[in-house]
Amino acid sequence: MQKYYGIFDRYARFIEEKQLLNRELWRLFVEQYRSNVDDHDLGWRCEYFGKMMRGASLTFQYTQNEELYNILTDCAEDMLTAQQESGRFSTYSEEVEFNGWDIWGRKYVFLGFLHYCEICRDEGLKNRIMLSLERHLDYIVDRIGDGNGKKPIGETSKHWLCINSCSILEPALRMYKHFGHDRYLKFAEYIIDYLYNGAPAIFKLAEEDKLDPHQYPVVKAYEMMSCFEGLIEYYEITGNKRYLTICESFAERVRKTEISVIGCAGCCHELFNNTVATQTDASYQNIMQETCVTVTWMKLCDRLLRHTGDSKYADEIERSAYNALYGAVNTENCLTSKKDNFVFDSYSPLFLRPRGRGAGGYKDIAKGVYFGCCVAIGAHATAMMPLYAVKPCDNGITVDFYENGKAEFDGFGVEIETNYPADGNVKITVVSTQKVEKTVKLRVPYFSENTYLSLNGERISVDGAGYVCLNRTWKSDDIIEMKFDMNPRVLHPVGMEEKPETKNFLAVMYGPLTLARDSRVDSVECPVPEVDEVKIELCDKNGFNCEIMADVTLGNKTFKMIDYMSAGKIWHETSCEAWLPTK
Repeated sequence: MQKYYGIFDRYARFIEEKQLLNRELWRLFVEQYRSNVDDHDLGWRCEYFGKMMRGASLTFQYTQNEELYNILTDCAEDMLTAQQESGRFSTYSEEVEFNGWDIWGRKYVFLGFLHYCEICRDEGLKNRIMLSLERHLDYIVDRIGDGNGKKPIGETSKHWLCINSCSILEPALRMYKHFGHDRYLKFAEYIIDYLYNGAPAIFKLAEEDKLDPHQYPVVKAYEMMSCFEGLIEYYEITGNKRYLTICESFAERVRKTEISVIGCAGCCHELFNNTVATQTDASYQNIMQETCVTVTWMKLCDRLLRHTGDSKYADEIERSAYNALYGAVNTENCLTSKKDNFVFDSYSPLFLRPRGRGAGGYKDIAKGVYFGCCVAIGAHATAMMPLYAVKPCDNGITVDFYENGKAEFDGFGVEIETNYPADGNVKITVVSTQKVEKTVKLRVPYFSENTYLSLNGERISVDGAGYVCLNRTWKSDDIIEMKFDMNPRVLHPVGMEEKPETKNFLAVMYGPLTLARDSRVDSVECPVPEVDEVKIELCDKNGFNCEIMADVTLGNKTFKMIDYMSAGKIWHETSCEAWLPTK
C-alpha cells in the first residue's frame, strides 16, 4: 500500500485524469492496427498503444483507480481482436513489413500487453494475451534472422543502423522468461551479437569503455538506451555479470558526458552529442532535451539501481524527475505550437526560450486528431516516482525518494512528513503491526554535504551521500528525523573550448532542483555576474503556481527565480531559462 500527497501524487493523477481516462484515445490506438496506416510514410503510429498501456498499467498500480482498470481491460480485449490470422500485430502491410518503425512498434505491443498482464485480475484474459503474444513473436522469429530466407535484423530499417528494431531484445527475453522457448533465447542472442559485432557495435564499445556514446557509430539516445535495457534482461537470465558491467559502463559514460543540468540528454535533436559540453550552445534552439530520452534514462537508471544498489542511480532519477520530466508536463492546459492540447511537451529549453516549440513523433491517428511519441511515453515516468519512492528490500524497506505520505508492505512501513524539495527537513514515523527486526535504508542525496539524522532523538552520524542502513528491532511510532543540506550552488559550463561563447553562462542549483528565470516572475533580459557562489532566500510565492520562489543573489545582483519544473508553463506566452547568461 502506497499513498502520497505531494508532487509525485499530483503529477501521476494529473496524467491519469487528463490522458489515461480518455477512452477515445485508446480506441484510436487500436484502430491503427486494423489498417496499414503506417505504410505510406513508414511511420511509428504503431508505438502509441504499447507506450501508453505500459505507463497506464504502472499508473494503475499506484492509484488503484477502478475506472482506469476497466478502460485498460476493455482496450486489451479490443486489441486482441486486431491480431491477424498469421499472428501479426502490425500497422504495416505484409508487402512492406519489417521496414521503417515496424519492429519498433511490434516491440511496444509486447511491452504494453506484458505490463497490463502484471495488473490483470482475469487469469483467462491473461492467458489469452500471452498466447497471442506467443504467436506475435513466432511470426517475427520465423522471418527475422540468419539464413533460410530470413531478413537480417540489420536490414529492417533505414534509421539508426536498426537499433530501433533491435530494441525488441527486451520483450523477446521477457517472453523467454515466461515460455522458456529456446527459439526466443536464440533470437535474442542473435540480436545481441549484431549489437556487439555488427554495424552499431554499441555493446562492444560499451564493454571496451574507451569512447563516449556521442562517439559511437549511431547516436540516437532513446533507442540506444532501450537496447541496454534489453541487455539487462539478458543479465537477469544468464546471471553473467559481464552483461551488467557493460550496462554500468555505458550508463556511467552517459551520466558523465550526456546528462544536462535538468537531467536529460541531447541538445542536437534527440541525439547523444556530448550534452554536458554542448548544453550552453545557443545554436541549438528547438529540438533538444526530449521527454522520451528523459523517461528512458530514468527507466535505465531504475533497472541499474535495483541490480547494483548504487544510490547514484536514484540521484539521477530524482534530478530528471524534478526538472526535465515535471517541467515537460502541461499542467496549465496550454496549447503547443502544433495547436494540440498535449499533456506532455516534447522538448525542454535550457536557455531563454518558450516551451512548446514542437511535438516529437507527431502523427495523425484520425481525421483532425494527432499524437506524439513523448505524449505516449510520459506516464511511465510519472507513475515511477510514487510507485518506487519507497519499496521493500531484503528484510526491510528502502526510502529512495521523499514525499508526504505512507508506504506499507506486509505490516511494516513508514509515514513521511516533508516539504522536500522545498527544504531538506524530513520526518519519518515507523508503522508496524508488531515489534520486528528490520532494516530501513535511507538515501542521502549526492548534494547533501552535511546531513542531520536522528532516531528517537538520538543523533546518528552520516558519512556523506549514499545509503544509511538502520538495523534494529522497530516498533510503531519510532521516529527518524533527517535534515538534508540543500547546498545552494553555482554550476559553470564545461568543455567546448572551440566555442568560447558557450562558457558565458551559469546555472543555479538548490538541492535536486535547477532554478530558472521566468519572464512572468522577473526580468530575463539582463546578464548576471560571473561568480562562484550564490545566496538563496526562499520567499513568498504570492499565489504564483510553483514549488519554490527564491530571491537569488549573484554578486551584486538579486532577482527572483523559481524551480525549473514550474517555469515557462504558459508555453508560447512566456520564456524561461536554466542557463543564465553572464555576458
